[in-house]
Amino acid sequence: MKVALFPIAAVVAMSAAGFLAQGTLAANPMEETASLKGKPAPEIALKTLDGNEVKLSDMKGKVVLIDAWATWCPPCRESLPHVQKLSADQHLQDKGLVVWAVDLKEDKPTIEKFLKDNHYTFTVLRDDKDLMHKSYLVSGIPTTIIVGRDGTVKETFLGYGGEKSAQAIDDAVHKALAEPAPGANVATE
Repeated sequence: MKVALFPIAAVVAMSAAGFLAQGTLAANPMEETASLKGKPAPEIALKTLDGNEVKLSDMKGKVVLIDAWATWCPPCRESLPHVQKLSADQHLQDKGLVVWAVDLKEDKPTIEKFLKDNHYTFTVLRDDKDLMHKSYLVSGIPTTIIVGRDGTVKETFLGYGGEKSAQAIDDAVHKALAEPAPGANVATE
């Protein structure tokens, strides 16, 4: 009986250690993604699955939803249908929403199979070197960040709790989209 329990305990311990090693990425545990709210969003330049580089600085004037995730993460799997819904919403795209799902260091075949199996079409960026995760003080996944048209972090969310989380993310996206683009003429009364 003890022999049978050891492999199970070892798998659980290794899984937890792997999550903590990959999920706790902030340089200082006291600093979290939420501390970036209201500050300029750190620049990131990552590649899509087909190898094209995208840079946050090229998105000025747009609202960017950045979702840090991994295929092995149960809360991520729960949140991704909502990420897909936002990404596929043409009305939101027309208003200036861009959705980036930043995968946590998984290989391309694993990501592609997961996307195909789940019929996801959102843009996936690969962060093989933890650049985005370190810059944005990601301490766990999923982490969702809303960057406004002016390039500042408008809102951050750690974890996912179903409809309540989806509504909070939607509200933050709509609020950011309602803000004028930098340099836009705004009529005053």
